[in-house]
Amino acid sequence: MDALFNQATVGLAECDLSGCILRANDYFCDMLARRRDQLLGRHLSDIVHPDDLPRTEALLAGLLTEDRYEVEKRYLRPDHTVVWTRTAASLIRDETGRPKKALAVCIDISANKLHEQILRESEERFRLLANSVPDLVWISNAEGQVTYTSERWTKYTGCPAEEALGDGWLKTVHPDDIEQTFRIWGEVRARGTCYETEIRYRRHDGVYRWHVVRANPYRHSVSGEILAWFGSSTDIHERKLTEAALRESEQRLRATYEQAAIGIAEIAPSGRLLRVNERLCAISGHARDELLAMTLEDITYPEDRSSEIEMFRKQMSGEIASYSLEKRLIHKDGHPVWIGVSASRVDDLNGRPLYGIRVIRDISGRKRAEASQDLLINELNHRVKNTLATVQSIARQTLNNARSPVQAVEDLENRLLALSRAHDVLTRENWEGARFSDIVAQAIAPYLSRGKGRFHVKGPETRLTPQQALALAMALQELAVNAAKYGSLSNDGGLVSIEWHHEAAADGLHLHLTWKESGGPPVEPPTRRGFGTRLIERSLARELEGQMKIDFRPEGVVFTANIPDMREDG
Repeated sequence: MDALFNQATVGLAECDLSGCILRANDYFCDMLARRRDQLLGRHLSDIVHPDDLPRTEALLAGLLTEDRYEVEKRYLRPDHTVVWTRTAASLIRDETGRPKKALAVCIDISANKLHEQILRESEERFRLLANSVPDLVWISNAEGQVTYTSERWTKYTGCPAEEALGDGWLKTVHPDDIEQTFRIWGEVRARGTCYETEIRYRRHDGVYRWHVVRANPYRHSVSGEILAWFGSSTDIHERKLTEAALRESEQRLRATYEQAAIGIAEIAPSGRLLRVNERLCAISGHARDELLAMTLEDITYPEDRSSEIEMFRKQMSGEIASYSLEKRLIHKDGHPVWIGVSASRVDDLNGRPLYGIRVIRDISGRKRAEASQDLLINELNHRVKNTLATVQSIARQTLNNARSPVQAVEDLENRLLALSRAHDVLTRENWEGARFSDIVAQAIAPYLSRGKGRFHVKGPETRLTPQQALALAMALQELAVNAAKYGSLSNDGGLVSIEWHHEAAADGLHLHLTWKESGGPPVEPPTRRGFGTRLIERSLARELEGQMKIDFRPEGVVFTANIPDMREDG
């Protein structure tokens, strides 16, 4: 029996009922790092940890009634290190049944206790870490049932930790996101991979806020089986609102950028075009991809490059922040397009230029209007001088050839009115010319009241220069006045036919005009050429560089004209 006692693979010790050690086997001695002679006769108070001694003594005394107990307690080695044991003590009675001594069976569980301590410390560190991070931290088992939530989870959601366990946490998820959450859980559990998604959690005040949820599987070190999921939820609601506002702003900017009635371009410091809108494509005639392969210099008219390039250089070097100018752009078909440029700059956080922005307005119409205005002013000056000279000549000749003062006033008024009406036609056309049909209409307008159908007018649309319009207006005026006084318009049945056509000649297109009267009083050739006849056949013919002739036929006056350098409309 003594051999079995000493060779046992657990610690065995006997003590009397007062706590003095009577026997100890080799395992017990080795466990406490003491020799047998150092243990025998010693009281338990010499080897039991002071914190565990009162309980040990109480349990020993209780053996008298309980016969057995089991406890975890600590023993002290001589070097004051601790040995944790699981000790089972039994009461031994003598042959008469009276309590005699106690037998203790001890198993060294120091390693387990060390592991437990390490685990507790690890769990405490995890708890402190989980409660320190701003995220909501949670752990679930392999099936997705939550087994742990951090204190921040409870504080954020207002959901007690015990109510979040299992599937209880789902009541904090937005109803519209639950189906998505189950679907994602099913997919990642089947794949066994980490995941990230966005869902809405209800805050303690009832407001649902967006979170990004991340989880990673925790696997068995040997089998690789998923044992748990470690996850976190980060509040990204403000970021989502910012992103939504940014998207809306970008959409508005994109719509404004593309639909703007002005051209917009972004230009790199090197001068390369980075971005252009549709309006700039229309102004330049180039497709977007063509412009993005070009530089500022490529699209600038050669004569305007030096000034633009120098100002752009200063802007990109930081010497100036913005500038404005007017220059010419090279259209794809090669012709220049006048544009107004407002140039600004975008800098980085350090104030270094990133790129330039150009707001481009097509001012070709304004430039043409300005050129037309200058031309018109010059033409007006010239015409005023010519008109005054014409008025002076008309006045002098009219007064010199009038038979009476009354006749002079009447003839002068008629001729000045004809000149005025021709000016009205030219003014409507900005003095760029006039249609011959309009000149005819204004000449016969004062006589339309003499009867319906008195005039027959026929001919193709023809554009006249201002000089031609004024000359023909004066000629038609003289013919109409003469017809009203002496010819076919002086009675109730006479007619006037006005016809013209174009005819090609070696020197270009000619206008052939015929004024023919009929049905009026018989006509007798005048004994001398009056001022009106001389004005038509000499002065106006010379001004038009053409041929004009008046025939005084008995049946009515016939006027013919052959005028070179005419143009048909269209």
